[in-house]
Amino acid sequence: MLNYRLLQQLAPLNFRYEDRTESLPDYLSRVTPLLPHIPPNLLAQWLYRHWRGFESNWSFIDLARLRVSPLMLETEQLLAEVDTRHMEVVERWSELLRSNRYVRRSWLAEYMASHGTWPEPIIVLVPRADECYPDGTPMPHPLALLEGHHRLAYLQTLAQQQHPLQHRHALWVCRHVDDI
Repeated sequence: MLNYRLLQQLAPLNFRYEDRTESLPDYLSRVTPLLPHIPPNLLAQWLYRHWRGFESNWSFIDLARLRVSPLMLETEQLLAEVDTRHMEVVERWSELLRSNRYVRRSWLAEYMASHGTWPEPIIVLVPRADECYPDGTPMPHPLALLEGHHRLAYLQTLAQQQHPLQHRHALWVCRHVDDI
């Protein structure tokens, strides 16, 4: 069952007002004790920096009942196993990386081109066999992308272009507590 009280507590204070939003250090000091099993950099990357996206796309997931572990996957395996219901976003950003010089010059594109991987792990969920989104759409398997659509798009494009890449890439893997 979803913990609505916890969800309310996870929102960055004053997130609707950029000039008054709670600082990241203050946020982590406040939220880390609420979710001690989730690494602080995942909280920063997914909840703090992408709160509106988290709230609109993933708030149905009970974070108190997830466990997170790091994983390294080879490029081919990662591209084959990580899927998203927002694949049109991945495809659009892949196309932009191929065709738009401003996108190619973005900090993320330049980082990934020069390092052959992403600066932060993407975040995926191992969904249960019958797990669905709130609208009844089945979740993708075996790994559902929660956060990192731009990074996945850029990696996909760099791989298609046979750009030199790291052999393996870091992920945060979320699993339901009762599935561990």
